[in-house]
Amino acid sequence: MGQPLRLLVATWDGAGNLPPILALVNRLVHRGHAVHVLAHDVQKDRIEAAGGTFLGFDTTAQIDHGRSQPLGANPLASLLELDRDATNDLLAACDRLGPDALLVDCMLPGTLSAAKRTGRPTVALVHALYGAFIGFAGGAFRGPIDESDLALGFTYSALDDAASARPNLVFVGPARPPAPATHWARRRPERPLVMASLSTGLQGKPGTQLALLQRVCDGLATLDIEALITTGRGIAPEELIAGPSTTLHRFVPHEVVLAQANLLITHAGHGSVTAALAAGVPMLCMPPGGDQPFNAARVAQLGLGVTLDPAAPSDHIGEAVTRLLADEDLRRRSQAFATLVSRHPGLDLAVERVETLRS
Repeated sequence: MGQPLRLLVATWDGAGNLPPILALVNRLVHRGHAVHVLAHDVQKDRIEAAGGTFLGFDTTAQIDHGRSQPLGANPLASLLELDRDATNDLLAACDRLGPDALLVDCMLPGTLSAAKRTGRPTVALVHALYGAFIGFAGGAFRGPIDESDLALGFTYSALDDAASARPNLVFVGPARPPAPATHWARRRPERPLVMASLSTGLQGKPGTQLALLQRVCDGLATLDIEALITTGRGIAPEELIAGPSTTLHRFVPHEVVLAQANLLITHAGHGSVTAALAAGVPMLCMPPGGDQPFNAARVAQLGLGVTLDPAAPSDHIGEAVTRLLADEDLRRRSQAFATLVSRHPGLDLAVERVETLRS
């Protein structure tokens, strides 16, 4: 391994972007490296639990994806504004710490470009499908990824439609920190289990995610199944009315449930999609925006699930669930894909590649 590295990571509270970064931070710390993470205050506890040293933003506005949709009516413009301030905070932290390498969330393209301009080795942390960035925002996000010394793709190469990826992109596979202990247990193990999870953060306009979750509850209420619905940080379980076969929780780790599940209803966030793929669980995707429609389209193209409009009424949701639960070919394809991707290299490769970067 050589001498321990001093590493500076920059990220933001975008909900699903944090777990793979935390997993990498944790592994790097266990390898003896000093890892400082520049991030929003709401992320502090999780960063420190992973072993990183938290650095709060000095000039970048504080946001909390669990309290509201933090980027407002124009998410792209708001994110790029946040990115400009994060660039200044990264450069200031770089001056103070003198890191050996900089690791930057790919959704902060200006910050990633500024990191590269410091002359230090720079790593793009690509926690979404690279293929989704190829034509997005005129290449504003793809360009800095391609120019970085190393881009770590926390996804499956078989999922990512990225034939034009640059040689610096290394697919290491999805990553999550260890699942916390949970007391969740099945109540009706003799029946098919459906999990519904629509992000740990709030999605879309105020009230839309709550309304969708309620339609999911209504659509599942009359089915002969067991259902678990997780509401995330921004919605309390008691805000929903569910049928007797449904259990409501704010959060249960995907890996705890999906090992037993027959179907996942998802917003098609990258983390949720890859968790279902790893477990061989078919998906009903209801993507509201961002990269989620792209992810859902890839799931459908691979024959591992279907897409339903997130505005669909409850009876359409129930009909789709019934149809998918009865589709044995879909189940077999999902299980075969899980076997295929189980051979991905994982975090050991990511750490190995980071350790080769020394200024």
